[in-house]
Amino acid sequence: MDWRGIFFPRINRKPPRESRNPPNEQDLERIEELREQGSRLNLPHPVRAFLVFDAERSARGAGDLLGKEGFGCTVRSAPDGSWVLTAIAHVVPTPGALTKLREQCEAVTAAHGGAYRGWDAPVVY
Repeated sequence: MDWRGIFFPRINRKPPRESRNPPNEQDLERIEELREQGSRLNLPHPVRAFLVFDAERSARGAGDLLGKEGFGCTVRSAPDGSWVLTAIAHVVPTPGALTKLREQCEAVTAAHGGAYRGWDAPVVY
C-alpha cells in the first residue's frame, strides 16, 4: 500500500454493467423480436457479437482484449478472406446492457481496424 492509501480510502469501483447512452434502434428492434418469440428477457442470454477484420492478427488481438473483459471469443476465416471474431457474453438483454456491449465492441474494432456487425442471441425459455 502506498502512503495515499493510509489517508484516502481506496474505493474499488467496478465499471457499470449498463450504459446510460441512448440505445441503438437496431438493438431495440432485436430485443422486441426476442420478446415476440417468447424469450424470458429477465434471464441472462448468451449474446454473440460479430466483429470483422481484414487480418487474422487484428482479430486475435481484439479477441484478447475482449477476453480480458469477460467475453468468450472465437476467430474464424470467412470465404471473402476476412476474419470474423465472435465474442460471447452472458447478459440480461436490456437496452443499457446491449448499448454497453456495442460500445465495448466498437471501441475494440476502432483500435484494431475492424467493423462491428451487430449481435444475436437465442431465445431463452
